[in-house]
Amino acid sequence: FLKEQSLFKNLSWQFLGPTNISGRMTDVEVVAPKGKNYTIYVAGASGGVWRTQNEGTTWEPIFEHAASTSIGDVTLAPLNPDIIWVGTGEANIFRSSMAGAGVYKSTDAGMSWQHMGLAGTHTIPRIAIHPQNPDIVYVAASGHEWTDNPQRGVYKSTDGGATWEKVLFIDDKTGAIDLVMHPTDPNTLYAAT
Repeated sequence: FLKEQSLFKNLSWQFLGPTNISGRMTDVEVVAPKGKNYTIYVAGASGGVWRTQNEGTTWEPIFEHAASTSIGDVTLAPLNPDIIWVGTGEANIFRSSMAGAGVYKSTDAGMSWQHMGLAGTHTIPRIAIHPQNPDIVYVAASGHEWTDNPQRGVYKSTDGGATWEKVLFIDDKTGAIDLVMHPTDPNTLYAAT
């Protein structure tokens, strides 16, 4: 019944790739507004970050030499899509997931990367960036897979990742798995733990 009522019932899906690389894909980001072509970023659970600049015809790896290429999230700054944040450590926890090494930032559309800390979190499922100020960044951290640790919860930076403050912490066993910024009030965030 739901399928018959859907506005998308006649929409056909097209596979864009990458083919047979990176295994599970954990996130997708699309540059908006669309330029000459769609630029799309895809995060791999165990294979880094890939980019297409021609609507999926070809793909190139742009994040493959960091301390961890297990990716939980890739996020573009709404004000400037050349600012990309990557949260390492797949947060879909099961026996074959790998720990991350914190967050990384690129200010040149993935040409170069800088480690911005939070290595002890091990898994980062979501990053939210303020729509008018890309120096304000929030990171949801799930924490270690099988052990308790205090590097869990939600972190905030107001200086582009130079320093972090833990703004939500429940306990050593409870991580933040998702984080959403209110679409009209960026000072309101919703976190799932």
